[in-house]
Amino acid sequence: MSSLRNPQLSHFIAIHMHNRKELYICKQVKFTIMRFCHSILMLYYGLFVACSSVDTTFPREESISQELMPLQGITYPIRIEVKHPFLILQNLKMTDSLFHIYNLTNYELKNTFGTIGQGPGEFIGILELLHTNFSDIFILNISTNMVYVFGISEEGQPVPKGAKQANYTEYSIVNAAFINDSLFVLDAQHIAPSLYLLSLQDELPGKIRQYRSPDMADNMEDPYMGYVYANESRIALCYGYRKQIDFMDINLNLIKRIEFEYPHPAGIKSENQDDVKLSYVTGYFGKRYFYVLFLGVSWKEHRNMSCRGTTLEVFDLEGNPVVRYQLEGIGPVNFTVDEETFTLYGTGEDGQPEDYLLVYKLNGLSKHPLYSK
Repeated sequence: MSSLRNPQLSHFIAIHMHNRKELYICKQVKFTIMRFCHSILMLYYGLFVACSSVDTTFPREESISQELMPLQGITYPIRIEVKHPFLILQNLKMTDSLFHIYNLTNYELKNTFGTIGQGPGEFIGILELLHTNFSDIFILNISTNMVYVFGISEEGQPVPKGAKQANYTEYSIVNAAFINDSLFVLDAQHIAPSLYLLSLQDELPGKIRQYRSPDMADNMEDPYMGYVYANESRIALCYGYRKQIDFMDINLNLIKRIEFEYPHPAGIKSENQDDVKLSYVTGYFGKRYFYVLFLGVSWKEHRNMSCRGTTLEVFDLEGNPVVRYQLEGIGPVNFTVDEETFTLYGTGEDGQPEDYLLVYKLNGLSKHPLYSK
């Protein structure tokens, strides 16, 4: 694992410091000040949250059955995205048809695109289909931090719209949660114990929010390890070992912290992570709701249960609990939600079941939710 590195100085300081000794001292002072400021902010937010009454009760709970969406050809779906009325999946098994486009009205395969190679229009490197609330498809090259953009025609054909290079080079933006077509929030993971707010043009974060201990180099061993998600107006940080979610505005300011009673694991190490009890594992931030999967057991226990017993929790944009669904059958580990029909489409662990997607109808959700104040 890579060691934790100090936050970088701004260009302003780098330009105006000519003596290397002074530059080193300035770095240490700035890092100390940043840690002090983060500590004060975390204390302030902790006091604010502690003094606030947050209702963690779900007004509705429901068990929902699973359906299967058949796929065409040889498929191993690992990532899926909805651009209504189309669904796009990333296929791990093929090198000449990386992405498939389906019409959701009849589950018809409309097109495949994307080939691994070095020719015109071909992809080099490791790719990931990104979750966004935009009409266009965003595909990230993890190796180069290049974002490829595709539109979709009315006939379900991909329409290339060019590529955007992320100027941030310290770390891969594979876990980026996009707010708009340029601005995104990134968990710095092994680089720093913080969330970074950047645009694709930024070489350094425009804003930083520390959320876990600076003394934990490996984020996966940190009891406060989290995953970040976003839409055009909200950011959610879900904790992987604690049953806690922080809802923020798009400037990383805390709006509400939801914390449920849940036993927090201790002594987390890389060699025992399959045995550690997990909380939130995967989320999706739609335009209307935030959806997140809760496990409540370790990965080993989950597999021993044939990957069953997963719960989907739904919150409104103000962080209020809306509904808790018990998902019947093999639970998804990666999913997206079509908010036109409130249908969840998911893939199981390791792309299982092959040649099918998992489908759940999310009953009772509204296209015009009323938010509690």
